Amino acid sequence: MIFLTINWLPMFKYSSLPILSIIFIFFSINSLAQVDQQKIDAEFSRAVELYNVMEFNSALSGFEKIINEYDLNSKTTAAYFFTIKIQIEKKEYKGAWKLITEFLENFPSSKYTDEIRILFVKLNLDNYEYYNALKEITFLIERTKSILYRLDAKDIGEKVANNYLNSLDLKKLSDSFTSDKVKPYLLLLLAKSYFKERETENALVTLSQILQIYPSSEESAEAKNLYDNPILPIEEFYDKSYIAVLLPLQKDENNYPTSVAADEILKGIKFAVAEFNEDRDDKIGIIIRDTKNNEDEISEIRNELGNNSSVKAILGPIFSNEVRVTINTFNGTSLPIISPTATDNDLTSVSEDFFQANPPLVVRGKVMAQYVFFVENKKNMAVLFSTDGYSPLIAASFIEEFEKLGGTIIVQESYKSNSFALSEPISRIIAVDTLLAAPDTLQGIYIPLADKVDATAILSQMGQDSLYLPIFGNQDWFSARGF
Repeated sequence: MIFLTINWLPMFKYSSLPILSIIFIFFSINSLAQVDQQKIDAEFSRAVELYNVMEFNSALSGFEKIINEYDLNSKTTAAYFFTIKIQIEKKEYKGAWKLITEFLENFPSSKYTDEIRILFVKLNLDNYEYYNALKEITFLIERTKSILYRLDAKDIGEKVANNYLNSLDLKKLSDSFTSDKVKPYLLLLLAKSYFKERETENALVTLSQILQIYPSSEESAEAKNLYDNPILPIEEFYDKSYIAVLLPLQKDENNYPTSVAADEILKGIKFAVAEFNEDRDDKIGIIIRDTKNNEDEISEIRNELGNNSSVKAILGPIFSNEVRVTINTFNGTSLPIISPTATDNDLTSVSEDFFQANPPLVVRGKVMAQYVFFVENKKNMAVLFSTDGYSPLIAASFIEEFEKLGGTIIVQESYKSNSFALSEPISRIIAVDTLLAAPDTLQGIYIPLADKVDATAILSQMGQDSLYLPIFGNQDWFSARGF
């Protein structure tokens, strides 16, 4: 604005009135815009509150007002998102369909686009349009930039294909896509459908396409396993029901377990089975096998137990790498696989038969973001994370979810675990907070530890620098000592 005034000054050499008018008009318009945005923010917050207590009709009125009565603003796309969700919840499918189409045409780069496509999938499923549902899932896989959405979409798509579509449907859909991002995924779904329909030759030909044309795809490993180990008929071996326990049970030269966790888990399983069998006629047995954390060993176990219909489930393994091998090796057996400790966030997307007792890392960050935003009502947060271990992954998950919900990450800083060099990152957080227009804008700090020993150092440095904020963290804080 100063630039504008200086350039026009010679024209009004003898009068300052036009300059004053321009300045007055500028600040008047700016003030009106600020007032409007404040009003919109207040109406949006009120609508969200109504939505959270399931007063959908009142919430819908608020969101529709933001869409229809105001010019494009910072809450427009979020209002679309909530409006569509409510309309689907109320089974007002025609209106939801119209708004989804409108949104995808007008806001293709919005941060809500992936969520809107998920809602489009739900809309198709609710209307029994299973082919179109999988088609929308394929679009999402092809276009999303989020690993989490891609993995979730693939998981949903496999369930839709397995439960509602046949090989003709999947062949038609596969033929309509050429992108390297989705073609191998659709071919894998098609191959599985052929297996289910006992068209083994077509299944193997389809799998070979993946291996030859898309050897670097996410689906190639599963395709290779299916090609080498086609799904075989199951035979009866025992009259009793068994649980297979797969754990790394090697011992060192002193005959002590190399994995204390595996040894303790095995003891717990034995105790639980004994307690379950007490005073029961239909007892279950356990078959214990040492994986040795070795892929070849797991393949041998699969050959022994994979087609044994008396084996009802697998408990273990415990490490994410051997769990991944087990999932792929036992694929096609329909055996539920339950790992008590694996943490890789994509494991449940690899197979619908896999269950994680330990929540994936990204889920931990996502759930904490929802808790901080909705329960603690914190909207402006700082994040401090270690550059080591799983801390960066949890922090990234927290940040992505928190911002998606409408929160703001004011500042994020990192540190080296076990270095105790925390003065600089803490000082930078304080400096950013000090520079903000409103004092005490930061409402909390999220700190996912990579090592519990960092906890006392972080608290000590925050105390020294007078940074007093509510701290939200991960499970490592529970085992930290000294405070």
